[in-house]
Amino acid sequence: MDKISKYQATLLVILMSLFNAPLFSQEVASACGHHDYPPWNWSKNKKIVGVCAEVTEKLFANIGVKVDLTYIGPWKRCQKNIEASLIDINICSFMTPKRQNYSEYIATPMGYNENAIFVKKGREFQFTQWSDLNGKVGVMMRGVSIGKDFDNFLEQNIQVQRVNNNKQVFGLLELERADFTPYGLYAGIAFLQSLNMRQQFTILDKPVVQGKLYISMSKHSKYLHLLPEIEALMQEPTYSEWVAQLIKKYTDIYANDISTSQKLLPPPHCSISY
Repeated sequence: MDKISKYQATLLVILMSLFNAPLFSQEVASACGHHDYPPWNWSKNKKIVGVCAEVTEKLFANIGVKVDLTYIGPWKRCQKNIEASLIDINICSFMTPKRQNYSEYIATPMGYNENAIFVKKGREFQFTQWSDLNGKVGVMMRGVSIGKDFDNFLEQNIQVQRVNNNKQVFGLLELERADFTPYGLYAGIAFLQSLNMRQQFTILDKPVVQGKLYISMSKHSKYLHLLPEIEALMQEPTYSEWVAQLIKKYTDIYANDISTSQKLLPPPHCSISY
């Protein structure tokens, strides 16, 4: 190396150290997800973790993008930040017309979330069609969608109490202040097992709907062009088996994380939406 080249190399090192910047920086996409929906995702140690989080993180890592899963707040805030183009990726959600206005969805579902009707044991009722819910009181978390058709049915026919978290949902059922909750099958089982309360609730036989969970991205994200590459990775033959393994993995992790001595507490206030 001649003297000029040595001088240039030394100068470059000095400049890089002064500005504290690496020669090569990895792309980082911001992401958010539901704060309280195990095993798919939940907040833990100021991050979003779970099936959706690991799937999104590893898929994007395969194409050289790091996903920032720092917890930004509840589910409704996640949606608002995606809509405002403040966050790049929604790690998994149902596809709704409203969300399609500001999000681009990957065509292949990230996973399938069967939604079931949970009731307090001893308060079961016949459920073969949606109209069997007429006259009953439901309870759901704020911002949760079960899909366009069922959402519309609830809005037009059922009194639904909206609360902030899982404990409040099942707390109202336990206190008989609500008759049922339409809830993700895996998520509901994981939550109840974590509190050692699975035997206190019944899952009615007929599913409400099999919901498709999708990875989506803000239409204004600079990473939007990468969605076809993620789509291709999800077409791999082993993808579905991998997701099934993750569902079991995170169901067990969530159950182990939560103390079985925790008790369900009802919310001090509940807003009712119709």
